[in-house]
Amino acid sequence: MERNYLKEYIEFSNEFRKSGGSKESVGKLYDLLNELESLNRTKENNQVLSNVYILLGFHESAYDIFKETADVNNQKDVSKLYVMEQKAKTHGNNFIIKDIRKLQEKKKQAKLIVSDFVVSENDLYKFGIPQKEIVIFNKAVKDKIEVYFPDSETEKYIDIISEYLSWLADCKNDLIEFYNQNNEFTDEKADNDWYDTLDIYRVVITITTLEDIEAFIAAGDSFSQDHILDFEITNKTIISMNYDG
Repeated sequence: MERNYLKEYIEFSNEFRKSGGSKESVGKLYDLLNELESLNRTKENNQVLSNVYILLGFHESAYDIFKETADVNNQKDVSKLYVMEQKAKTHGNNFIIKDIRKLQEKKKQAKLIVSDFVVSENDLYKFGIPQKEIVIFNKAVKDKIEVYFPDSETEKYIDIISEYLSWLADCKNDLIEFYNQNNEFTDEKADNDWYDTLDIYRVVITITTLEDIEAFIAAGDSFSQDHILDFEITNKTIISMNYDG
């Protein structure tokens, strides 16, 4: 029997709204989204997919799908298309509700070698890691990391930077505990879901000696989505955090 995707969407979207966007309802919507994306879709399926995208915050994707099937002779479709276009321009796919199941999967830190570090044109002690994804707070990020070495002998610092990045890959308990003990900005309490949904915007690591290393990490969290959450870390101790913006 052929699946009725519209019926499933109505059921799941109602559950999503009534539950305030529970993890279970979001998971069902993502399962539906993944199924629809894999199909040779009919016009109706495209419209359902567009609605799922809207509900999950993929406004650019929703617009791209809907404009393929919209009836330009139907005033209702034309009006909806205009509203969706404006939303796509202002929001894009930048404020999505995330599938926390995927975010909870533990990621393995990449093994680094000297050639992975690329020196800056303007600073002989500043390096990027542009060709590899690096795991920070269990998020795989690429080309967002700057590493400063105290001298040009990069090779002798590979072990310390690799070991430090392994800690940064999964310091969940430290981060949650520090946030809850030092949060003066919101009434929220950090938990596993908060950690799993963090975004990483920028990472700056400075090696001062073979024993000492500092990190600055700019992140985004679910508690204050219009601000950047900055962390300062010395060795493996979180020193401070602040909402910026």
